[in-house]
Amino acid sequence: MKHKLFSSMHRIPARRNSCTPDKGFTLVELLVVIAIIGVLVALLLPAVQAAREAARRSQCINNVKQLALACVTYHDTKKSFPPALTYSEAALAARGSTPTNMAGVDGNPYHGPNWAIMILPFIEQQTLYSRFNLKEYISADVNREFRGQRIETMQCPTDSAFNTQPFEVPAPLGGGNWARGNYGANSSMSHMQKDNVAYSPKHTDSAPVWFGTGWAAGLSWTRGIMGGNTSLAIKQIEDGTSNTVLLVELRAGLTPGDRRGIWAMGMAGASSVWAHSTDDCLGPNYCAVGADNILGSNRAVSEGGEDLFAQNCMGISSGGSTSFQAGPRSQHPGGVAIAFADGSVTFITDNIEVHHGGRNIAYETDGYNDFGAWEKIMCSSDGGMFNRNEF
Repeated sequence: MKHKLFSSMHRIPARRNSCTPDKGFTLVELLVVIAIIGVLVALLLPAVQAAREAARRSQCINNVKQLALACVTYHDTKKSFPPALTYSEAALAARGSTPTNMAGVDGNPYHGPNWAIMILPFIEQQTLYSRFNLKEYISADVNREFRGQRIETMQCPTDSAFNTQPFEVPAPLGGGNWARGNYGANSSMSHMQKDNVAYSPKHTDSAPVWFGTGWAAGLSWTRGIMGGNTSLAIKQIEDGTSNTVLLVELRAGLTPGDRRGIWAMGMAGASSVWAHSTDDCLGPNYCAVGADNILGSNRAVSEGGEDLFAQNCMGISSGGSTSFQAGPRSQHPGGVAIAFADGSVTFITDNIEVHHGGRNIAYETDGYNDFGAWEKIMCSSDGGMFNRNEF
C-alpha cells in the first residue's frame, strides 16, 4: 500500500502530444495590438505635452509674480522702483565723444547694477548681492563669477535656451560668463537712446538727458516704469499701478553671441524692453527681421544663420551696432506673461490690439491718442482707459 502511494506521488506526467499546437498570439494579433497602442499614444501625447506646458507656464507666472513683488518691496524700501539699468555719465564722457546711442556692454563697459541685481536681496539672494563689487562695473572681471550665477527665479522653464552656454564677448569689451534669464523691465515705448532737444517736436528740454528716449518731460507719455539711471515712484504712475506693466517675459538668446535674455546685463533685450510698438517691433513675439536691434547681432546671425532666427520668431537686425529696441518674447504658445506694478500677473496673447505699430512714436505729436490696448498697458502716463477684457 505504501509502495503504491509512493509510486503514484512520483509518477512522471504523461508526455503531451507533439501534434497539439501551442497557445499564443498570432502575428496579425500582435500587429493589431501594436497599432492600437500607437493610436492611443498619438492621442494622449498632445494632452501630456499640454499638461506639461501648463505646469511650466504656471511656474513661469509664479516667477514673474515673485519678481514683481520683490520690485514692489524694493519700492517700499527705496521709495521708487529700481531703474532698468545704471551707468556712469562721467565714464561715457571720458571716452572723448558723446555717443548717439547708449551702446551695450561690448562698446560701453561702464554699466552698474540693473534692476535684477538691485532686487536680489528681496528674492532671498542677499548672499549673491553682497558678493558683487558694486564699486566696479558689472562687466569688470571682479564680478565675472557672480554675473554668471544661474538663478531659478529668473528662468522660465518653458524656454529651451536658458540652459545654453553663457553669453561671451571679448574680455576688453565687457568680459564673459553672463548667465541667461527670461524677464525684463518695462522701460519705454521709445528707443533706448539719449534724449535730445532736436530729436522730436515733442521735446521741451533745453539739454540732452542720458536716460533713454521717453523719459524727458516732452515724451513722458511714452515711458514705462523703469528707465536708465531713473525710475518712477508709485505716485508718478498716472495711469495707476493696476493698469501699467512692470515686468515682461524675454527669451534667452539662441546663440552664444546673442545677448538677449541676460539677467545681470542692463540692455534692451537683455533685461529690459524698449520701442516695442514702434517701427518694426509691433507688440509681443513679433517675428519680423529687425524687430529687435541688439548690439553684436551680426555675430549672432553669423553663428546661427538667418533661418534659425526666422524659424524661432526671434527677429533680429543683422547690423549689430547698438542695443536700442527689443520687445517681449516667450516660448509659451500664443503669448507672454506680464506683471503689473501692483504685483498682479496675467497672460497676454500675441494678438492683443496694437494701434501705433509701424511709426516712430518719438516723432508723433499726439501718438497717444490712437493707442491700442498694448500701448495703454505699457505706458504709465498716456491717460488711456482700457479694461482687462481687451486682452
